[in-house]
Amino acid sequence: MILHRLRSRVEILSALIVPAIIFFTALYSMAADVTLAWDANDPEPEGYRVFVRESGASYNYANPIWESDAASETTCTLIGLTEGTTYYFVVRAYEGDLESADSEEVSYTPAAAAVNQAPVAEAGGSQSVYEEAAITLDGSASSDADGSIASYLWAQTGGTAVALSSAATAQASFTAPIVDLAGETLTFSLTVTDDEGESDTDTVTVSVLKSSSTDVDGDNVPDVLDLFPNDPAEWADNDGDGIGDNADTDDDNDGMSDTWEENYGLDPLTDDADLDADGDGVTNLDEYSADSDPTTVPGNTAPDAPTIEEVSPAETVSLTPVLVTAAYFDADNDAHFKSQWQISTDSDFATLILDKTSKVQLTAYEVGKMVLDVDTVYYWRVRFIDTDNGVSEWSETATFTTIAPETAGDADLDGIPDSQEVDAAADVNEDGVADSLEGDIMSLNTVEGQTMVGVEPSSDGITLVSVESIASDTISDPSVKMGFGLIGFRLYLADGVTTATVKISFNTRVPADAQLYKYTEENGWQVYANAVFAANRKSVTLLLEDGGAGDEDGVVNGVIVDPSGVSSSTVANEDSASLSTGDTSSSGGGGGGGCFISSTLVSTDGSTPEIKQIWLQFRQTIERFWAAMIRWSAAN
Repeated sequence: MILHRLRSRVEILSALIVPAIIFFTALYSMAADVTLAWDANDPEPEGYRVFVRESGASYNYANPIWESDAASETTCTLIGLTEGTTYYFVVRAYEGDLESADSEEVSYTPAAAAVNQAPVAEAGGSQSVYEEAAITLDGSASSDADGSIASYLWAQTGGTAVALSSAATAQASFTAPIVDLAGETLTFSLTVTDDEGESDTDTVTVSVLKSSSTDVDGDNVPDVLDLFPNDPAEWADNDGDGIGDNADTDDDNDGMSDTWEENYGLDPLTDDADLDADGDGVTNLDEYSADSDPTTVPGNTAPDAPTIEEVSPAETVSLTPVLVTAAYFDADNDAHFKSQWQISTDSDFATLILDKTSKVQLTAYEVGKMVLDVDTVYYWRVRFIDTDNGVSEWSETATFTTIAPETAGDADLDGIPDSQEVDAAADVNEDGVADSLEGDIMSLNTVEGQTMVGVEPSSDGITLVSVESIASDTISDPSVKMGFGLIGFRLYLADGVTTATVKISFNTRVPADAQLYKYTEENGWQVYANAVFAANRKSVTLLLEDGGAGDEDGVVNGVIVDPSGVSSSTVANEDSASLSTGDTSSSGGGGGGGCFISSTLVSTDGSTPEIKQIWLQFRQTIERFWAAMIRWSAAN
C-alpha cells in the first residue's frame, strides 16, 4: 500500500477558522485503489473535501471526488482508478459556505497490473546409454522468473514403452529397455506449471545402445554377436543355413561332414569340396564319398626331418624370437608346401603354447606378440610337409629362455607395458569409475595415434592377463596403415570355456566405415567376422574361439592371444600417396584421428602381396645368417 501525505495552509475565512496545516496521505492498496489521509485541522472544521485531476486538467472545485460528513473523518479511499494514469490530489477544509485554500498537491500513478510470466521447462540434455542401465531424467533446471513451479509432469512420447518412476517430480527415472543391434531412441516430455497456472513443455531424447554384455539366453555369448540370442545352445551359423553350428553336422555346407574333415585336417568351416588336398587328381568330396584318405598320395616319399638351427639353451631371447631351420630336402623332389611349428613348456609337448601350420613361414617362423611369457623355458620343434602332403618326422627338440620382466618392459608385472600406462583417473569405457579401480579392464596409451584404449572381458570364465599397444611397422606387410596401431591382449579361459567375448573401448570415436582387422602371415589383412561396433563408434565387441580365427597361438589350450586393429576403407589422398610408396609411418593425429587402412590394398582372396613374400625371404636369410654367427661365436 502506497502512502501519500499532503500539507496545505487553511485560509482564515471567518472568525471561527484558525490557520492550520493539513496533511494528505495516499495509500495504495490494490492496483487501481488509493487511500488518502491527512492531519485534523485545529480548530475543527465542519468537514473536508477531496479534489482530483489528471495531467493537463484543472480541479473542478464545484465537484469534489469525496466529502466528509464530520471533522473526525481525515481519511478516504478512492476506487476505480485507471492503472497507469497519473492522478493529482488536494484537500480543502470547509465550514458552511467557507472553504480553505488547497493543501499541498500530491500525485499518484496506480501501477499496471503485473502480467504473470510463464515458467521455463528444462528437460535436460540428450543422453546415450546402454540397455538395462538405470536412467534419470532431470528437470531440476526448470525455473519461473516471477514465482515458483507448482508441479512437474514427465511423459514418454516415443520408443519402446518404459515404466517411469517419480513422473510427477523434477527427477524421474526408468530402466533402459533391451534393444536390437541398431539401438533405439526414446523421447520424453516434461511439463512444468507455475503458481499462477501457466505451463511450459520441453523434450529430451535418450539413445539406447546395444550393450556388449547383454546375454539374454545365458550362453556366454552377448546378444551383439549371437545369431541365436534366445537359444542357449547356439550362437553361430557359418554357412547361413539357419541351423546353428552346434547342431549342424556340415558347417560349411560342402557335402562333407565336419567330423570327417577334422579327422583329415581339412577346414570344416570352408567349402573345400572341389579342392584336392593330396594332389592325386581326386577331389576332397570324391575322397569323402569313397571313404579314402584325402591327404595322402600313395607312394609319396615324405621330406627329410628338419634340422634346427639351434640357439644356445643358456641364451635368453625376446618375446618374439624367430625359429630357424636348415634348408628343406625331399628325396622325390616334391616342393616344400607347409611347415608345422610347435612350442611347449614341456619337453614332451603335452601342453602346447603354439601350434601353427604355415605356407609362408617355411624355414623361419617369427613368434607373434604376447604368445610367450617372460622368464620361461620353452621347447620347440618343426616338421615339413610337401606338395603331396607327405609329412616329415619331427625335428629334434630345441629350447630357449625368454627375457626377464624388467627387460621386457613390464617391471611391475601388471600386464601393461610400463611405457604405455595411463593416468590412474582414466575412464576409457566411460562407466563413471576410473579404470584403475575396476578389476576387469586394462587400459593403455597407444604407441600411435595418441589414443587411450581399454580392453575388458564381456563374458564369464575369462581372465584378462595382459594388453599391449603394437606399432604398425612391426607387421611384415607395409602396404597398410592403422589409426592407432594394433591392440594385443592375452586371455586365460576357465575349464570348459572355449569362446570369449571382449570389448575394446576407445577414448575417441572411430570413423563410421571403420572395421576391425586382423593380420596373419598366412592370409595377410582380413576383416574380423565376429566384431560389432557400438552405435556411438567408441567401442567394438568381438567373439573369439580358443584355437580358432583370431587366436594367435593356433591351439586349443585355454589361452587366447589376439592382436588386431581398427581400420577404415577411406583414407585421405595424401595417405594413399604415401601407401603407394610403401610409407608405413603413422599420422601424428591426436585422439586416434590418424590414417586408416585402405581396403583397396587388401586382396579379397586373402593372398599374400608379393612385397611381403620378398620381405619374408629376406628376413629368413638374415635370421639364418645370425644363427650361423651365433654358432660360430660359441665354437670360437
